[in-house]
Amino acid sequence: MNLLAASIFSIVALTSCAPHLRSKRQTANEVATRIVAVSKAKPELLSTAVSQADPDLLRVALTFADPDLLEVALTQAKAELLGVALTNGVEGELLKTALTRARPDTLAAALTAAEPDLLSAALTDARAELLGTA
Repeated sequence: MNLLAASIFSIVALTSCAPHLRSKRQTANEVATRIVAVSKAKPELLSTAVSQADPDLLRVALTFADPDLLEVALTQAKAELLGVALTNGVEGELLKTALTRARPDTLAAALTAAEPDLLSAALTDARAELLGTA
C-alpha cells in the first residue's frame, strides 16, 4: 500500500511541475537570429562563435541581435576578432548595443580591421550610447 501511495504522490508531483518544465517560446527575433546563424554564417566563423564564446555572450547575441547585423558578424568578421568580441570580460550590454544599434559598415570594420586590444576595450569599457552611434 505504501508503494502505491508513493507512486501516486510521485505522479501527481511530476504532473504539477510539468508546466515549469516546458521551455520558453522563442521570440521572432530569436528565431531569425538562429536562422542566420545556421544558414548564412561562414562555417569557420560559426565554429569560432560556438567554440570560443562565453555562453552568456553567445546567448546575448542570439537573443537580441539585429539579424542583419548578426549576418555581418558571421559572414564578414575575422575569426580572431569575432573571438575577441565573444570572450570573457566583454560586457553583455555593450555587445547587445553593438549588435542592435551599430551601422553594418561600422560593425564590419570593427570585426575585420580593428586591433584586438582596441575591440576588447570598446566592448568592455565604452559607454553604450557612444558605441551605438558608431
